[in-house]
Amino acid sequence: MRKSILTAFVLVAEISYAAITHVPIKSAVALKPGQTYTVNMESAAPVEVGWTAVQSKPCSMHCVQATDLNGSTHIATDIGASTTYTPANGKIRIEYKNMSSDAVVINIYRVHRTCEAEACKFIDKNAKYRSLVFKIKELKSISTSKDGSYSTISGVVMSGRPFTVRAVWWTEDPNGLRFGCEKWIKGWLDHHDSPEKYRPYVLAGSGIGDDSHLVLKFVDTCVPHAPNYGATESSVFK
Repeated sequence: MRKSILTAFVLVAEISYAAITHVPIKSAVALKPGQTYTVNMESAAPVEVGWTAVQSKPCSMHCVQATDLNGSTHIATDIGASTTYTPANGKIRIEYKNMSSDAVVINIYRVHRTCEAEACKFIDKNAKYRSLVFKIKELKSISTSKDGSYSTISGVVMSGRPFTVRAVWWTEDPNGLRFGCEKWIKGWLDHHDSPEKYRPYVLAGSGIGDDSHLVLKFVDTCVPHAPNYGATESSVFK
């Protein structure tokens, strides 16, 4: 059995999850084994759409498969997932199919992401980022924003050149997976530890901005005593 819904726009109450908002498209969609439900959305730009299983008995397998009918890509999980869909001729078409032998109930929603962290005020979303690596000889200072989303770190790299960089720890989810770099750096500085305790300290990630306004938009490495840390010469701050 196939059902469909044409959604030109959605005007409903929003449910906030930190900086990620789920805007309901269709709630409590009941799917019998093998049953499908199709969402049709009019959009001129890509849209992130997700679903969540909400029946009382959890799925014991990847029970729901979401298929992009414009591109025939499939995603199957047991609790839900979201992905970004690209429209074809101004339309997005997604089919949800119950792949299990039990009834499933799902909520389908549009994902709206906003940047609410203090770090967002100096991040240019359109700026091109590059690999940026600091091989630090000595740390001089660190100050962290009130919400903990970023720290301003200064010091001297192994070449002897001073630096100042804003390292962004999170922008959407303050409880998400993140490094504890700022705690270690603050600890060394508060205890006036010798730089020999961490030299060379590697801080690396995706950088934006010029030398007067450097930002690590994403931090992917922070490790002490890393003399053999590999990096292309063009990515190392010297």
